[in-house]
Amino acid sequence: MFLVVLGELSEVKGIWFVTARRYLLERHPRLYPEVLAAMPSAHRDAMAEPLTSRWYPEETMRAALSAVSEIVARGDRSRMLAMFDGCTELGVNHFFRIALRLTSTQFALRLLPTMWDRLRRGPGRLAVTVGPRSATIDYSSFPYFDDVNYRLLVEGTLGPVLRLSTGREARVMIDRWTKDSLRAVVDFKE
Repeated sequence: MFLVVLGELSEVKGIWFVTARRYLLERHPRLYPEVLAAMPSAHRDAMAEPLTSRWYPEETMRAALSAVSEIVARGDRSRMLAMFDGCTELGVNHFFRIALRLTSTQFALRLLPTMWDRLRRGPGRLAVTVGPRSATIDYSSFPYFDDVNYRLLVEGTLGPVLRLSTGREARVMIDRWTKDSLRAVVDFKE
């Protein structure tokens, strides 16, 4: 089992907003101004002029996810998952893909806590238990899973990260969740 324990303030790295902005400008340029307008003014700069290295409050992430869900996905689950897939594809850089394609899916799964640590800080734990054909990913002490967009974020990014980094498809299912915990099961074939 691999585990990451984070501090107290919940924040997300600016690369998420840089990637989301790029995705919107490339794939939904006419909707981008509407997404900005749908975000509260206190959080709008994160999507309008994001900085890769800056840490943004989790509430900014919630505002962005809500605006994208409303404007781009129009509340449709499959559209939201497609958006996460597209953002993940843009966000996983070329070197990372090449380096991980030389390894197994199990190795890529074991890197998830490191990825979590690079993109988030604050309350939350990510534990990965890897088996020969499946893995269990347990998120705990992360008080945002009552928001459907966060559950879709897990489902919509884990599969693409594994596909892009290993070249193999993986099926991701949310097994169970509470307000501050979530278990995802990943089935894969080597």
